[in-house]
Amino acid sequence: MRFVQHRLRGGLPPEEPGARGIERVARNPQCFKLKALTIVGITPATAAHRVLGMPDREGQSPFALALGNQFERRMLESAAAMLFTLYREKGRLDAAEAKIVNVDDLAPGSDLRARRRRETETRRILEAKRRGDPSAPNLVIKPRLQVTLVGVPHAIEPDFFVARDADVFYRSGELKSYVDRGGKTEQADIRSACRQAAVGVLGLRQELARQGVVNPARAVPAFGDLVLRAPGSFNPRLSTMTLEGEVASLERAVNEAPRDLDELQALLPPGATLSDPAILGNIPHHYRPSCKEHCDLWRFCRNRALATSQPVILGDLAAEQLAAAGTITRALDLMNGRGAPARNPAEAALAAQLREADAEHRRALANL
Repeated sequence: MRFVQHRLRGGLPPEEPGARGIERVARNPQCFKLKALTIVGITPATAAHRVLGMPDREGQSPFALALGNQFERRMLESAAAMLFTLYREKGRLDAAEAKIVNVDDLAPGSDLRARRRRETETRRILEAKRRGDPSAPNLVIKPRLQVTLVGVPHAIEPDFFVARDADVFYRSGELKSYVDRGGKTEQADIRSACRQAAVGVLGLRQELARQGVVNPARAVPAFGDLVLRAPGSFNPRLSTMTLEGEVASLERAVNEAPRDLDELQALLPPGATLSDPAILGNIPHHYRPSCKEHCDLWRFCRNRALATSQPVILGDLAAEQLAAAGTITRALDLMNGRGAPARNPAEAALAAQLREADAEHRRALANL
């Protein structure tokens, strides 16, 4: 399997998708281009800039990056004192449940040996908790474990795991500098944080399965903790989120990955690689306006959708309402009575709706 992935990368070095990369696939499971890149180990950023030659026009602002790093440092400095205090104040950990381990401190460094050591230390901690060892940490900062796609492990590093002494196992947690405005919090930010926490859930379940646990989902329910920032300060706020949908979509993506790899090989001509712009450009995509939130290829796919007159260019609602026509051009022809007549009852109904809406629009303009 690794040989197939290496060949399909065409000389590009393998990249760890991490939690962000794995959760991207769950956001848009219909996008075969995104799934293909993730499976073979190429990030959308590399595909966009190194393969397709697109300019790197934007990313997270330096201010936002600095703010996020500062918030994380404050939460985790001094043996994660602020994070532990937050859990104490919320009654989620007792004063005696102060066993805290930062896995980064156990094996500092970014080289392969240090990364493997952090995986070993994380596995040792998780095994201790599974056995009910009373010395198992209550807070595990920056654990490193693996999520397997098509038989190949990909490392992820969730922000933290948390568990009381009496808990069966750990819960995944995410630290984000997003401002917590209650019901007015940016929903795209919440969705992103929840999906990353869900990757942690998936990683914990897979690790328990590797340890021989028969029903990992019972030990690791689909819940995750989000720690966000209070408005105008660095004070943290804690909430526990239900992640059933996010975990289910991730598990579907993982389970479908082997079939996707077979489909990718069947789709490509002999010797083709994803480092070839012509090959990568022609792999089917599934553009959605939300792609801008998470995928560096969104401009490329939007341009392709625009060139083929796909209704999704007008938004998700338009894509749903104009589905019977298939393209914006066909919808305009139906509305104006041009081109071929309605080919089926769905097109006929759409034509009537569009003509009625157009007439209503013209009446409204005439009354201005």
